[in-house]
Amino acid sequence: MNKSVKLLMLITLLNLTLASCQKNMEQKEYSWTAAACTPKNYPAEIFSGHLLLGTKPNSAYVYMPFDRIIDSENLGENGGSSSGLATGTTPKILDITWMSYTENKSYSGVFNLDSDKIEALMINGSERPYWDVATKKVGIVKDYRFVINTGLFPGGIVVLYVFSQSNMTIVGRYQAHEDKNVDWKVAHKSMTDQKGIDEYVNYMNEDLPQEIKDQIKNGTIPFGYWDTLFQTYSLTPLVKAEDKVETIKLNYINGEFESIFLSLNNNVMPIKKRAAPRKMNIVWHDINDRRMESDVYFDEKKIKALFEQTKPNEPIQFVIEIDRNTKPRETTGILIKLKTNDREIDLQKAIVSQETFTKSIPY
Repeated sequence: MNKSVKLLMLITLLNLTLASCQKNMEQKEYSWTAAACTPKNYPAEIFSGHLLLGTKPNSAYVYMPFDRIIDSENLGENGGSSSGLATGTTPKILDITWMSYTENKSYSGVFNLDSDKIEALMINGSERPYWDVATKKVGIVKDYRFVINTGLFPGGIVVLYVFSQSNMTIVGRYQAHEDKNVDWKVAHKSMTDQKGIDEYVNYMNEDLPQEIKDQIKNGTIPFGYWDTLFQTYSLTPLVKAEDKVETIKLNYINGEFESIFLSLNNNVMPIKKRAAPRKMNIVWHDINDRRMESDVYFDEKKIKALFEQTKPNEPIQFVIEIDRNTKPRETTGILIKLKTNDREIDLQKAIVSQETFTKSIPY
């Protein structure tokens, strides 16, 4: 091999190495904090919780929020956030012990996490549009900040979510075991024995709705219900081109949410499995091309029952029909139905409320 060929190969190798280094330098490292959530009116308190960054007991960790009551308004909300932070790495193990107040039971579990699945959601960041006031143009920001949110359910169910500004995604479901050896007096001095624990738990449950108090009294907490919320469907939202829909944000009954920025991706609707929706926010244009924003709220049990009328694995269109003459503050104007190959299911009876507003900027 002559000297000129060797020199060319060396230069090429150096250029490739430099490009790789520059790419790595440009790549932002993701970071995340920890949070916890519960179904509404089923409060919990974490006694001890850690998201371990390695597989050994002495690994570094981000601690879970503790010494506070967690009772989320909606499943999946980032309640009880901790101040711990991890950068450029994902958790490998969840080690957690908590009190389920409605059951007066403690649960514990050590769970191996799907760290590859978690990292896949974080490593490339989460893109979302924003309105640049100075330039009066739409820009794109890529967020590298996330929250790993641990859902604590009666019966010891644990569901792990990854939150970004644009999406909340489930990455795992686990089952904890009842733990009768938790030394709760470390957290609360009055909980020195079972009597003290019972008195404290009863006090914490005093302000729960009567329906939940009756469940506690009668032993009718609906343990199997929450697993039914995680049923997903081959569901695709459908809108008309003339409605000029810019964004659809869907909150689902399983605690996930999704932001669909149609105006940025040539109106292509992502194909994926989705749970039944709990809330929809949609930005569209009225008959005068004025930008409008509508919120639609669904009753959880009613929407779930209507979705359960569909056949397993059949393709379903989530058809959104907009009356483009709808005025601001009106509480009608959005019609929604499910459409399959052989029938339609009207979802209006599951809508609790809806309202429309003007929206001056797109995002």
